[in-house]
Amino acid sequence: MKKMKQVLARFLGTFTTAIITVGICTTLYAPVQAQSRLPELGTTGGGTMSIQREQMIGDLYMRQLRGAAPVVHDPVLSEYLNDIGNRLVVNAPDVRFPFEFVWINHREINAFAFLGGKIGVHTGLIYEAATESELASVLAHEVAHVTQRHIVRNIEQQQSVSAGRIAAMIAGALLTMASPDLGMATISAVSAGGLQSQINYTRLFEQEADRVGINILANAGFDPQGAPNFFGRLSSKYRYSSRPPEMLLTHPLSESRVADTRQRADMLPSPVEVDNFDFKLAKARISARHLQLTSSSEFEQDMNSRNASTAAAARYGAAIIALDSGNPAKAEELLTPLLRDYPNNLFVIDVHTDILLGLNRVDEAYAMLENAYMKRPNEQVITVNFANTAMKRNDHQMAIQLLRDYLLRRPDNIIALELLTEAYQKTGQLAAMHETRGEIYALYGGFKIAIDQFHTAHTSSDNQLTKKRLQARIDQIKALQHQAETL
Repeated sequence: MKKMKQVLARFLGTFTTAIITVGICTTLYAPVQAQSRLPELGTTGGGTMSIQREQMIGDLYMRQLRGAAPVVHDPVLSEYLNDIGNRLVVNAPDVRFPFEFVWINHREINAFAFLGGKIGVHTGLIYEAATESELASVLAHEVAHVTQRHIVRNIEQQQSVSAGRIAAMIAGALLTMASPDLGMATISAVSAGGLQSQINYTRLFEQEADRVGINILANAGFDPQGAPNFFGRLSSKYRYSSRPPEMLLTHPLSESRVADTRQRADMLPSPVEVDNFDFKLAKARISARHLQLTSSSEFEQDMNSRNASTAAAARYGAAIIALDSGNPAKAEELLTPLLRDYPNNLFVIDVHTDILLGLNRVDEAYAMLENAYMKRPNEQVITVNFANTAMKRNDHQMAIQLLRDYLLRRPDNIIALELLTEAYQKTGQLAAMHETRGEIYALYGGFKIAIDQFHTAHTSSDNQLTKKRLQARIDQIKALQHQAETL
């Protein structure tokens, strides 16, 4: 779907002091020198924090991140990223909980892991990656940080550091997700005294994440050469840069470390790298719509590429620019060959829907999505597009049914909740509207406003069972609020 209205929630309260990250907080302060023999650190280190508490903090952090960072709410890109991420997680050791992967819209080349299996990936990362295996290699490294409990173990290692300094560092880490320059300044201001003792410990974490991550990458069927290829290229490109990418600050790459990674990759099977079309489509979509780094003329030039998938992805990017510039007719002309060759591709279906709606061919879009939904019910991209199209036809009850069914499986989907809120409003279901709006605010960490919305829903409802359910939800949100304030 095209850029949809996001709930503007900025809740930087007491929870800011509870944010923990690994990529930023643990490896920021010194270069890493790789060793030829990587240590076996194991997965212990949970004496202070249980798995349940790690998940709880990770959930609260994710809520805060949504409100403070430019999280990309794009169903196609979310589906793509989580497909890659979960493919890695299935092949990772010591997985204790589900993972969630989110895009952060920033051109900095970076990725970060935090408690509870939450992993953020900057859109700039895929823009720099040449293959899907290169992108996956970074995700595998971050997955390893989580499964090996590096964040938890680093917290334990910092017990001698003052609480105030840790809180300030953590606040800076959150800012870094939204604005690397501002966040780095905050972290640097408090890092001088008391952090040097962590250098050796975090060096071991990076080495272990290298070892575990590259095995995860290979086990998931990606080319393990993606890791040394990507990191080696970044290291060479920015070796003499006065301002290297964020990733090289949080994951320093010495020559020996790159060489060691390549040596390990050489010992693993390397499948033939597939010319992955979805990777190219994701890259084109991010470049055209989110980062806006590639012009229409550049895409049109690449449409002449001898590589068929490269040319098709360029055509897709040009279609998005035309669509977002208010020219759906030109977008349709550009997309037509892809509709013929890739009619079931989710990237294509998504843009095709927006084109049809832009041309006011709502019934045609509805018929296409109805057919797609019958084949893939409750698939994220198809469902939210189908519901949105149903609303364009004023079939709000159909939209409500589609969205409620989907949200039973994915209750944290912001776009689905926003559409459902609108559908309830259009049909005059005010109690349900306020309840759904409360869920959105809660997902952004705005617990006080969420509670207000649930109270309004409670007052608006005449159904006693609904009132009891809403009161129970109010109690749950209050408990989350208390957890955030007392971490």
